[in-house]
Amino acid sequence: MLIPIHQQAERFFLSLHSSSWVPGYLAERGFDRSTQSRWHIGYAPADWRALTNHLRRLGFSETAIESSGLARRTRRGTLIDFFRNRAMFPIKDHDGITIAFIGRSLNAKPRYLNSPQTPIYRKRQTLFGLHALTPGRPVVITEGPLDAIAVTLTGQAPLNGVALCGTALTADHVRALTRSHDLRRIVLAFDGDRAGRAAATRSYPLFKGICTADAVTLPASRDPAGILREDGAEALAAILAERAVPLADLVVDAAIAPWQRSIAYAEGRIGALRSAGTAISAMAPDDVARQIARVARRLGFDHPTVTEAVTDCLATRLSGADFPAPLTFGGPATRPKGRNPNERSPRGPTP
Repeated sequence: MLIPIHQQAERFFLSLHSSSWVPGYLAERGFDRSTQSRWHIGYAPADWRALTNHLRRLGFSETAIESSGLARRTRRGTLIDFFRNRAMFPIKDHDGITIAFIGRSLNAKPRYLNSPQTPIYRKRQTLFGLHALTPGRPVVITEGPLDAIAVTLTGQAPLNGVALCGTALTADHVRALTRSHDLRRIVLAFDGDRAGRAAATRSYPLFKGICTADAVTLPASRDPAGILREDGAEALAAILAERAVPLADLVVDAAIAPWQRSIAYAEGRIGALRSAGTAISAMAPDDVARQIARVARRLGFDHPTVTEAVTDCLATRLSGADFPAPLTFGGPATRPKGRNPNERSPRGPTP
């Protein structure tokens, strides 16, 4: 019953698209009528019960309508539409069946509103755009539906754009991609702020041993849809190509970052080395050599020293010990005698 309700809701939203603010707004943002039609973008009217009443007239019960997530109960028990005055982006499964929606407002908060979870829709298992993947193209994971659509418009080097549905990237998302696509390369194009970089860094283990994983650090306060609007498809394509780096780079950079202020001191360099070594020791074998070379250049150690640190961290991790043994590198232990290994360093975090 939930799938027919969503099919009828999609038709309802599409029927109102042309007479709403949606076509002009999206065209001004770089998404022409053809693109809007291809992605079945519709409009939810600014009415409390427009969709609910439409579904009732089609014979759906209030129980079924409420279970679909397309309507909710007020405190007085009245059933009202969940989406109102929003551009509507249907979320489809890999077979192209609509199972939920993302509503984008013009001015209201939240800017994006996702369908609540239902028996046919789980945010942690579903990606917007999953049904539209083209074989042979890399997959770019973005944070919003307009970003995902923008990625598909890059032109000369076509890409597959998909978007998260209001949740963090999960192993279930990766499994959904591998089931529907020959996954060879993933590119994460999250917002360029600290939260976006942290989200990209946390996702590294999800792709380990599955595919090549890159990340694009977007310019500050910009996203793919904004770049498309302001600079055009060619500029977006160039940024996605030129700013892509191995995701492992972000992981190691994040490990070193807490020691940045103290790298000028020997203790800071050792702490940064141990932190980077711990991160590298958990990486896929194909990523290790590049990261050892990067750390050696950045911290001023030779390759054997960094390799030794990684090996020690790996042995420590496999043994289940709480912290690595002191790193000596051919000299006396760098940890001052008698210092509690869990004591906080005055120049940086305890490694």
